[in-house]
Amino acid sequence: MLNGIHQYERVEELILDNNRLSQLCLPPLPHLKTLSINNNNLQDLARILGNLEISVPQLTYLSMLSNPLCPNELMSGDEDDYQMYRFTVINSLKSLKFLDSRPVIPREREDSQRHIEFSGVKRPTLATSVRVPLSPSREHHCAVRAPLNQTRSGSALRRSRKSSTMEEIVREIVHRRQCALGDSLGDSLGDSLGDSLGDSLGD
Repeated sequence: MLNGIHQYERVEELILDNNRLSQLCLPPLPHLKTLSINNNNLQDLARILGNLEISVPQLTYLSMLSNPLCPNELMSGDEDDYQMYRFTVINSLKSLKFLDSRPVIPREREDSQRHIEFSGVKRPTLATSVRVPLSPSREHHCAVRAPLNQTRSGSALRRSRKSSTMEEIVREIVHRRQCALGDSLGDSLGDSLGDSLGDSLGD
């Protein structure tokens, strides 16, 4: 989909507007500061943010307007959804200074952090983090559950689905971080326990 881009690891600006992209998976681009992916068909915000967090840690400017994942703030009823979308993106990308058509101000970053903290997802603790599944594949453990269908009609149903979708995206991002932390803690505890047992048997 983006063949050959890994050859330009020192690129600082990448414009991918109007390319009908339905997915985005960038290779490590440690110097990239500007990314524009407007007017594509990108839908999975959580997956894209997960990729950007790892691949472009220095990203300061991001624009994703005119994609299904980005609510239209100019449409009636979408303003709250767009603000929730901004909170989600800003909280995920710590170096971001400009999102879409507006700068990221310190107050908005603080609000985004509070929004994540009060979104209903508990932070992982040692007791919950070490519950790592024994199966080689951990995808099922970290699976995202779609919001429950509700019997509503017209614009009320559409607004409900949009709000539920953004809430699920927030929960998915936090849950993926919990899974990653759980894996890390599980591996660390496993190594420590193995070392301790080995020392005891040696003695």
